[in-house]
Amino acid sequence: MMGMLKKLCSATVLGIMVAGVSYASVVPETIVEGKLRLTYPVVYTDNKVAQTAIFNNIWIYVLKAKEDYYNGIAYEVFQGYEVTYEDDQVISILLNTGENYKGAAHGTYSTRGLVYDKNTGQRIPLYNYVRVANAQQLEDGINEDILNFYTSASKRKTYLPKYKHIMDVTDNYYLPGNGYVKLIYQPYVLGPFNDGVTFIEFSPEAIEYFNRMNNW
Repeated sequence: MMGMLKKLCSATVLGIMVAGVSYASVVPETIVEGKLRLTYPVVYTDNKVAQTAIFNNIWIYVLKAKEDYYNGIAYEVFQGYEVTYEDDQVISILLNTGENYKGAAHGTYSTRGLVYDKNTGQRIPLYNYVRVANAQQLEDGINEDILNFYTSASKRKTYLPKYKHIMDVTDNYYLPGNGYVKLIYQPYVLGPFNDGVTFIEFSPEAIEYFNRMNNW
C-alpha cells in the first residue's frame, strides 16, 4: 500500500508551448510537513481572473488533505496530480489523494477529475461533452460493449462485477484526449478495493450515440 500511495504523489507537469496553440503553464507546488506530502498544480493563464478561480478550486482539495492530517483523521497523507489533456480552451487534471490510518488494514485513496475552462476558470460540467439520462444507461452501455469499463489495478477493459450495479451518474470525470471522456468512480463503488479506482470510458462514437439517444 505504501508504494501505491507514494506513486500517487508523483506529479506530471505539462507546460509545452506549441506554435498556434495557447497552453497554460502548470507548475507543481509541494507541501512537506512530517508525513504530509502534497504536490498540487498551480495553473498560470493569460487571464488572471480565470487563473485565480482555478487555483481556488484546486486549493479546496489541498486544504481538505491538510485538514485530514492536522485533525488526526489520517497519520499519513499523500497527494499528486497529472495533466491529462490541454487545448486552447480546456485543461484536464487528475488529482490523486492517499491516506494511511493507524491500525487500519489498508489506507484509502481517491481520484478527482478537474476539467477547467481556461478563459473563465470555471469547472466544465460533464453534460458539456456527453449527456447521460440515468445510471441504467451506463450499465446497459457497458453490458452492450458501447462503453468500456476499466479498473486502475488491471488497466484493461473488463466488466462490472455481477454483484455491483451503477447507482448514479457521477460528475467526476476527466479528458484523456482524442475526443474521449472517462467517468471516475472511487474504490469500492463499482468493484472490490483491490480493483482501485474504476473508470467508464466514452469513445467519440459512444458520445455521439448517447447525445443522440438523449436528444442533445
